Amino acid sequence: MSLFKSALALSGGSARGLSHLGVIQQIEKRNLKFDLIVGSSMGAMVGGLYAFFGNVDRVVESFNDLFGSKPFLKAASSAIDEGSAFMGPEGFFNRSIWLFRHGLFYTRTLLQMDLVGEELFEELLSMLIPDVLIEELPVRFAAVAMDLDTGEEVVLTRGPLRRAIAASVAIPGIFPPVKVGRRTLVDGGWADNVPASPAVALGAHFVLAVDAALEIPAMNSGHRSALEILFRCNEITRILLTGHRKSAADVLIVPEIGDTFWADFTSMDHCMAAGRKAFEENLPAIVKQMRMRRLRTLEGTIHPGRNGQWNHPMVID
Repeated sequence: MSLFKSALALSGGSARGLSHLGVIQQIEKRNLKFDLIVGSSMGAMVGGLYAFFGNVDRVVESFNDLFGSKPFLKAASSAIDEGSAFMGPEGFFNRSIWLFRHGLFYTRTLLQMDLVGEELFEELLSMLIPDVLIEELPVRFAAVAMDLDTGEEVVLTRGPLRRAIAASVAIPGIFPPVKVGRRTLVDGGWADNVPASPAVALGAHFVLAVDAALEIPAMNSGHRSALEILFRCNEITRILLTGHRKSAADVLIVPEIGDTFWADFTSMDHCMAAGRKAFEENLPAIVKQMRMRRLRTLEGTIHPGRNGQWNHPMVID
């Protein structure tokens, strides 16, 4: 039995993260096996379901059932109607409406902790995520979240799968924070959106990572307000952090999804097609790098067979 371990690290990206399904379709088609799946945010949801079902078609079917359900449509309406205020259109009239809605968005988020209430959030998760323990999954799995009190990156490797995924996908301001033990956890993408380093820390000698997140958006018409500048700087900081985090991957796949809106779950077919295309374009590199990692780690006897540059503080729970 080979000691060599490979991992699939799946990023956040909300609806854009559905491209992970296309990548996994090609992984199944090529009959490739991964010993560990680590996901952040939407990547945790896709990865956790795949670790449970072991069949991507079952995962796709589960998402389709969810997206057509009344609870999901209700939650999407709450999040998109307010959250899309960030996507301001051009033109004086549209801009005026956008600024008005923008003000309502901030007023609402200042007066309450989340746009989608805890009861609805848990109903959605119970429809999609099976009530099993992570330890019972046929494939090792970990979900990344961020501790809201300490700022620590928390890698959840045991306990209820549904709770771990809930914590990893709890987008601040949209979904409620999730209690896991004594910790209050939120979306893992804020600490590590492409969780390659946790995969190495958990023993992977080779890491294939998929990054479905948006790049820094252009602002051709200038910076119109202090709030826009504030949020843009915050987004730039997150993207720069992600650039550091994903450098630990041996191969990084970036599906060409375009400017698909983060909450456009009707774009599932488009995102999956982008994932399939990106995997096939990177297949030669995947095969080559996996072979090289096998050689450099002496088939997994040297563990993890890397220098210290991949490492950063994290809590593995």
